Amino acid sequence: MKKVCLLIVLALAAVRAGAADHADRIFVHGKIWTEDDQHPVAEAMAIHGDRILAVGSDADIRALAGPDTAVVDLGGRLVVPGFNDAHLHFPGRGDQVELAGVESLREFHRRVAAFAAAHPSSAWIRGGGWAYSVFPDRKADKKFLNEMVPDRPVYLVERDGHMGLANSKALELAGITRATPDPPNGRIVHDPSGEPTGELQESAQRLVTDHIPPPSADEMYGALLRHMDEAAAAGLTAVQNASWSRDDQPLFVRALAEGALKLRFRFATPMLITSMYPPDHVMKQPLTAGDLDEYRRLRDTFRGPLVKFGAIKGVLDGTVDAKTAAMMEPYVGGGSGIPFWEQDDLNRTVALYDREGFQVLLHAIGDRAIHMALDAFEYAERTNGTSGRRHRVEHIEVPLLADIPRFKQLGVIASTQAMFANPDPTTLDNYAVALGPSRASHANAFKLFDDAGAVQAFGSDWPVFAFEPLPAMYVAVTRMTPQGTPAGGWYPRNRITVEAALRHFTRDAAFAAFDEGVRGTLAPGKLADFVVLSEDILTIPPRRILDTKVLLTVMGGRDTYRAPGFQGDGGR
Repeated sequence: MKKVCLLIVLALAAVRAGAADHADRIFVHGKIWTEDDQHPVAEAMAIHGDRILAVGSDADIRALAGPDTAVVDLGGRLVVPGFNDAHLHFPGRGDQVELAGVESLREFHRRVAAFAAAHPSSAWIRGGGWAYSVFPDRKADKKFLNEMVPDRPVYLVERDGHMGLANSKALELAGITRATPDPPNGRIVHDPSGEPTGELQESAQRLVTDHIPPPSADEMYGALLRHMDEAAAAGLTAVQNASWSRDDQPLFVRALAEGALKLRFRFATPMLITSMYPPDHVMKQPLTAGDLDEYRRLRDTFRGPLVKFGAIKGVLDGTVDAKTAAMMEPYVGGGSGIPFWEQDDLNRTVALYDREGFQVLLHAIGDRAIHMALDAFEYAERTNGTSGRRHRVEHIEVPLLADIPRFKQLGVIASTQAMFANPDPTTLDNYAVALGPSRASHANAFKLFDDAGAVQAFGSDWPVFAFEPLPAMYVAVTRMTPQGTPAGGWYPRNRITVEAALRHFTRDAAFAAFDEGVRGTLAPGKLADFVVLSEDILTIPPRRILDTKVLLTVMGGRDTYRAPGFQGDGGR
């Protein structure tokens, strides 16, 4: 019976793969974790062209080999579907100060000073990745930049991108003084004397960033290629870009034309044509269907398999660390955040995109913003009589517990970021403190969505956090830092299993992009996107996930990364 079933599978695969009668390459003697409910585990896999030809036993797959078939002996290693980051931001940073992971003011100073010394001709010093825990009393201040670079403007974005720190020279060039008013949906932070500290939150960042000369096209193209190499080395084969701009579009078109793409991209264009932020809480000129012509053209022109459009990204609030995420109740110490939309305006705008057939992604971190997002999706479905749009809430860090069942009820995707649960000093000493124990106890609690039966897709929000899925899975599984703190984990009841974390980075992420029919699982006829790992993360202690390496990344049958020393190509 098993033999008959396999023959049927092989026959179907031959049809789907262009009637191939043998494999280009076979992978044997491994543990193929297919995530296909019909055939969850196999020993071997065959590919032809950019597709999977068959999965099965070593003997059956070897029977598909021809005289020119390459044979890869996996040596018992684990193979999983290619990782899919459901929320990040390519092309990433160009040549800038990299502050991700910095945990001391001394190291912060060292990196800024070293970069400035190495780039004496740069008119501006740019960069990002800092966290509040770096600064005394968790208060960012321009003085920490003035000490390093007093003669040139400096602007460094905080790790989640919603705040930035400018030195005095940058504030001077931007004309920001103690008398400068806050822009709509933004905040200029002041010290007790009324002097700007240099910290700019949300839309206030544009007061400075509009003065920064953009990097050259060649610099950004180089950054795109470099970051794709890094992503492939991390096991990523597909990403969902939660941002898009007309300036960046030529970079991806060039890479596509040159055959240089190492990732499959799906882009989300901005909900507001000119800005991520509404001009104020009430939109003066609501969008019309005619405003969307460019977005329709992109959707119709780029239909995959490497570049796709069809999603829309909106931003409803800020971030917890800066107390700009919109909350129902005040933060500890006061303030309840900045909601960027009025509910009626949001409802109408979401309904317009829903009616036009777009999937809508709404950044919502605070419980008030999350509730608004769900209300808007419910309104669109009821008003338009639509279903199956798979609208998404992005981040969902601090939801109302009563709102969690609504995700399954409305068919809304929970787009979360595994690394956001990392209990580092900024999380424990700033984030959790601002929320208070009650809300912190269910912040970034991925298990709640799993238990509620919602589809949950994992991402990184890179460059906010690194896009390596394996360390992020470790955090979701343990709720501890790589150093193993705090003992027992941060609110350990919110842990999830390795299998769940892996599914969220593969099958569920593909579903969130409407791609479950072509990728996300390893099954005959699907795209040959997969990863070979050095360890079986499904059976080893969670701590060893951090020691696991990506040995081989394959996208569409093509190796996009091979670890030094990994041969896996012996024997025919």
